[in-house]
Amino acid sequence: MADYEEFDGDGEEYEREAPEVYRRRRIIAAIIAVLAIILVVWALVFAFQRLTGSGDDDAAASSAAAGDNFDSFSARPTGGASGAASGSASAQPSESASSSAEATPTGESTASADAEGAEASATPTDQAAAPTPEPTTQEPVQACSDAFTVSTTVDKQAYAAGQQPVITTTVANGSQNPCTVDLGSANTTYQITSGPANVYSSQTCQAQPTHDEATLQAGAKQTTSLTWDRGMNAYGCGQAAQQAKTGYYWVTATVNGVSSQPTLIVIQ
Repeated sequence: MADYEEFDGDGEEYEREAPEVYRRRRIIAAIIAVLAIILVVWALVFAFQRLTGSGDDDAAASSAAAGDNFDSFSARPTGGASGAASGSASAQPSESASSSAEATPTGESTASADAEGAEASATPTDQAAAPTPEPTTQEPVQACSDAFTVSTTVDKQAYAAGQQPVITTTVANGSQNPCTVDLGSANTTYQITSGPANVYSSQTCQAQPTHDEATLQAGAKQTTSLTWDRGMNAYGCGQAAQQAKTGYYWVTATVNGVSSQPTLIVIQ
């Protein structure tokens, strides 16, 4: 309901609206202002997103275009693989067909090429890297001296008329290293005695002394032998040598300056 007031003076009256009306008007104005602010903020946000989104899309499109340009290249494809890829790509222009046509043959051909290259490069590298063995120089074997022993045996205890004693000499290397010894007649001497008398020497009456070099390993033994014809060459060589008479004789062998113990020979 409107209220009416009178002005002093001309006596005109005007109608004053109720407070509820003013209140509604203020609320409507405030709502309109808030909506206007929201609309302005939304417009600014939308414009900003459009600007930044356009830049990102352009960069992504540029990267994708660059990637597609390099994806079209393949490393050394085989004839069958490139043919199948080209045929599939031309027959089906869709993106998925083109991708499958290029990806599968290219991957297989690249892996095959890499494997062949690795095998081809591995073989000469291994051969070149193999170290060359250094030549080894072997020290010469020394002549037997220390821990070198000589011993003699005969094949029978007693010899009847006409039987010739066989004397066997054994040399042994008792050292920890190999050594050499000459077992030829030039370096081996058989000396036979009877009492104080010298009866026979293998060095007497030798026409052609021989040499027989042998290498004895550590702890090894070797033998040589002589058949005594029972001649006593102390009295001369050949026909001048007399036959040994019945009795006891002792034989000693000397090799490399080392002599054996005397061994008994019984002549009957």
